[in-house]
Amino acid sequence: MISGVDVDLDVLRRVAAVLADAFTADEVVRGALGTVGELPGVVRAGLALTTGGGRQLRFVSTDEDSLTASRVRWCLIDAYAELPVVDVVRSGEDVFAATPDQLEASYRGFASRQRGRGTQSMATLSLATSTQQVGALMVCFDTEQAFDTAQRFLLSALATQVTQALVKGLTYQLRQTTAAQLRRSLLPRSLPALPRLDLGSHYRSGGLNVDVGGDWYDVLQLPDGSTVVALGDVMGKGTPAAVVMGEMRAALRAYAVLDPTPGVVLERMDALAQSLPEQLLTLVYGVVSPDRSSARIALAGHPAPLLLSADEPVQVLPEGPGSAIGVGAGPWPETTVELGPGRTLLLYSNGLVESRDRELGAGIDELVAHAEGLPTRRRQPRELCGRLAQLMTDERTDDDVTLLAVAVPTQDVRRDSVLLVGDATAPGEARRFLRETLTRWGLDEDRLDVAELCVSELVTNAVIHSGTLTELTAQLDEEFLTVLVRDQGGTGTVRRAPADADGDPLGVSGRGLMLVDALSSSWAAEHGADGTTVWFELERESST
Repeated sequence: MISGVDVDLDVLRRVAAVLADAFTADEVVRGALGTVGELPGVVRAGLALTTGGGRQLRFVSTDEDSLTASRVRWCLIDAYAELPVVDVVRSGEDVFAATPDQLEASYRGFASRQRGRGTQSMATLSLATSTQQVGALMVCFDTEQAFDTAQRFLLSALATQVTQALVKGLTYQLRQTTAAQLRRSLLPRSLPALPRLDLGSHYRSGGLNVDVGGDWYDVLQLPDGSTVVALGDVMGKGTPAAVVMGEMRAALRAYAVLDPTPGVVLERMDALAQSLPEQLLTLVYGVVSPDRSSARIALAGHPAPLLLSADEPVQVLPEGPGSAIGVGAGPWPETTVELGPGRTLLLYSNGLVESRDRELGAGIDELVAHAEGLPTRRRQPRELCGRLAQLMTDERTDDDVTLLAVAVPTQDVRRDSVLLVGDATAPGEARRFLRETLTRWGLDEDRLDVAELCVSELVTNAVIHSGTLTELTAQLDEEFLTVLVRDQGGTGTVRRAPADADGDPLGVSGRGLMLVDALSSSWAAEHGADGTTVWFELERESST
């Protein structure tokens, strides 16, 4: 029995502490039910949430197969069934059954099932605000309860805590979903596969509770074989900046198709920006030649790109005299940059190199130093963007951070992809696809076995944590096999452990990538506008 002022306060403190760290509705439910289930005399707990249609409720309980450490397994129940949680949701009034007979009198079939689970009394509590019926909380006891005034007050206070946390969690999920949809509609869903070009990108919105912003990038193949690359930064943050960013990105694509000349495109972009109220943006725009030997670059108030080469120091391209878009102070002269095999052009936003504590010039110098410190193999476009973003930023970064790397490879790369459904069949399909592909490419059995183990881990985690379609890509060059798994679940939770993690197996990644970390030559996670890509590399030939 729950009784006593000290016990009551302890219960409320424990629940408050658990819910304080919960962001999503699932985290709230896991924390609330887990804590309630540990209270004296509680044999079972469950929680129901209303759904948009109103004909069904989502329900989960503390049963072993419903609530696990990694997942909340919801089920659907009829919103018109004879169940306590249904009546509470429909009426908004708490339901108390102090004895098995009271429960039997109102819910005969339900009472019979609960007796088999050890329930002797039950409290079902309304989870509601002044304007919204959120759901219901069910608490089952293994002994008969009096449900006196003190107990009812405690349970009501508990329900209030859970309601507030659920509203916060549901709002957070809605905002995350909206932001993800906005990102997917405004930014490239994925980088295109282009002949004799390797591409990589990184995007992270900046600022507390800001999930989308004004940074953007784009890659566009033109009919003559040339390729447009662009990266821009719209003034402002959040959704308003993202909406303007979408207009600018669409306009740039249209202008580039009409005439891709850098100066012409930026002049037209400036005219468009001046037609909008108080809009400014910085932009780096380039056109890579069809033979990949050069690129014409123009800057509009934007940080100068870097040029990386295997046998030369990292170069900062000359700063252009062109002003930001929207000022009306052109022209925007272009610079021709020599590319060719082994060279990489890196575009980035000022959020990568400039902050309250770091001036732009010092930030660019630091970026150059980090790029110089990366081994040539670690300068592949995907890894280059991810590693530089990790080295240059931290959780306090309050501006959007965007990178786009464009490289001309030194060797031919074999590549094949497959799209996997987001269910339990995906890991098996991934293993079969990878084995067939690598066998066709002539890799040895050792490489096949290791690749299968690693890809199974990546795909399993992608399905568990995103539940979306997953794209699996394998690519092979003269030295390495690279396998990439891209989900559509937003920014994801993959992260590297800090340097002082002391070998904690769970510290390798939010997705438990200990196995991949141990078996692969290298691995990383890239957070993009349309989800998370996790990849690993294996040496083409076994080192043993």
